Amino acid sequence: MINRAWHETHRLGPKAKLDERVAWHIEHAQVCGCREMPESIKAELAKRGITPAERRR
Repeated sequence: MINRAWHETHRLGPKAKLDERVAWHIEHAQVCGCREMPESIKAELAKRGITPAERRR
């Protein structure tokens, strides 16, 4: 289920840096269940030794 209020206040720009994208997706997984985290972000989290949170449902 989408958390519209969160999405409206947390826009990720098209030129966001990798660190910004990683932080956005970490928070997104905790507060919204609208979609899975992209594989590229999951791979980056693994490289950084971070276990992603379960997607909120």
